[in-house]
Amino acid sequence: MKINPILAVIACILGLGGVFVAFSSSVLTSDLVINISIALLSSILALAGILLFEKDYKISIVQYVICAFGVLLGLLVYGIPSFVLFIIAAAITFFEKEKSQNYTEKNILDAHFFGDESEIRERYNNFPKNTTNSTIYWIIPLITIILLLLVGVVGGLIYDNDLESKMDAIEISNLSSDIKRSYQNYTGGVHGVLSSDRDFDNIQIKGKWYSANGTLIEENYDLNITSIKQSQKYPINLPYDKPTSEKPAKIEIEVTESDENMVLYSRNVTFN
Repeated sequence: MKINPILAVIACILGLGGVFVAFSSSVLTSDLVINISIALLSSILALAGILLFEKDYKISIVQYVICAFGVLLGLLVYGIPSFVLFIIAAAITFFEKEKSQNYTEKNILDAHFFGDESEIRERYNNFPKNTTNSTIYWIIPLITIILLLLVGVVGGLIYDNDLESKMDAIEISNLSSDIKRSYQNYTGGVHGVLSSDRDFDNIQIKGKWYSANGTLIEENYDLNITSIKQSQKYPINLPYDKPTSEKPAKIEIEVTESDENMVLYSRNVTFN
């Protein structure tokens, strides 16, 4: 019985389980989709190592190792169990190489060819032939690497284009402030109008207030805006109420998509 195919199947199942756990326990973002895709593809393509074992055990080992790192890079901590089993499967494949059909045929030929192979074959027509040419099967690990790189590169390009589109979609207009000093405090706020050319489901509007020397003295949010629809307008209100010792000189307004934790839009307002 061969152990390495069993371990490879278990590792594949663990990889698919890690994909499911990562998908269900994390907020779905563009980079998460790319990583999950890499891990999913790696888990499936690793099964090719089982078939490659009969062609050339060395190719099978390489296939297991490539897919092991694909799962680990895609799932990080969720991919560790699958990664470890794939590496163990690769190691056991080496020790089980005698069970590979190609390995057995090659050693039969090596044992009999004491002279020129072509001369011996001419003399003995029924001499066993090694019909398995494993060289062509090296293309499978190569294709695996190319596919994983394509998923990462193309996914990254799509992510960058989508991010750029998001950043271009948001606009804040009609900004004004009514900060004034009372007896003990500075009160008032900054107001404006938010609009977008596309929908966003998880949006945060944050105000970062700075003093004249650049010290951050306050952070607050407009909790009335958590999602926005295309072509709709939303009033922004970022209030301020601090002692006179904390006079605001500038506010930086940031629009972030909370799923991505990425600043999509930023604008500064200074006060006299």
